[in-house]
Amino acid sequence: MEIRFKVIDEAASTQDLVRDAAVRGEPEGLAIMAVRQTSGRGRYGRSWISPPERNLALSLLLRPKLGPADAAMLGMIASIAVAQAVEEHGIAQAQLKWPNDVTVTGKKIAGILPEARVTGAVVDYVILGIGINVNAVLTDFPPELRELVTSIVLETGRESHLEIVAQSVLGQMERIYGRVIREGVRFAVDLWQARWAHRGAVLQRNGLAGRAEGLDVDGALLLRAQDGTLHRIHAGEAHPV
Repeated sequence: MEIRFKVIDEAASTQDLVRDAAVRGEPEGLAIMAVRQTSGRGRYGRSWISPPERNLALSLLLRPKLGPADAAMLGMIASIAVAQAVEEHGIAQAQLKWPNDVTVTGKKIAGILPEARVTGAVVDYVILGIGINVNAVLTDFPPELRELVTSIVLETGRESHLEIVAQSVLGQMERIYGRVIREGVRFAVDLWQARWAHRGAVLQRNGLAGRAEGLDVDGALLLRAQDGTLHRIHAGEAHPV
């Protein structure tokens, strides 16, 4: 995959720009970063807080030759790449929260928004929306989020150039995606679990509580309920009890 990295001054959403390009037939590898993103989205339609020139807003187009189930793991693969990238910029240890958030000392520093178009059993494209808190300080976030989030500058005391952080992410993603092309996606489960913040913890999702035993080969979360039943969770969010 050849990365074609474009930086624009302002966009409502980099995800929308890359989707439009995908629909027009753009080859994989297009990556668009916006210095200012005015209507960024997180998972489940939430807003992504993106103060101008402080946080990274980046979207990457892929056209993987994978089935839909395997392509669904690309969000987790992107979270591994982001964790490795922020460590290049001074973060001592980045961990992962299922399915694809990146955390530092229990606080969210980055999130991935995967989006795909599937026709029958064929994956037309996958877009990975990547948001990283780079130079944001606590006052850039709403009061209710300030105990839940962090940024590279908050953790290291040093500001980072947004384009350089983006290039770090794309370099890591290019390397891991190259392995996906050669081997498929299953290797990523072990890489992801090595950074998992909540392995062995009791997690809850939609009223179901269970001990987090691991990930299945397809990235599903395995929760062992108190009665011994093992549940496979494919989507949603699971939080520590």
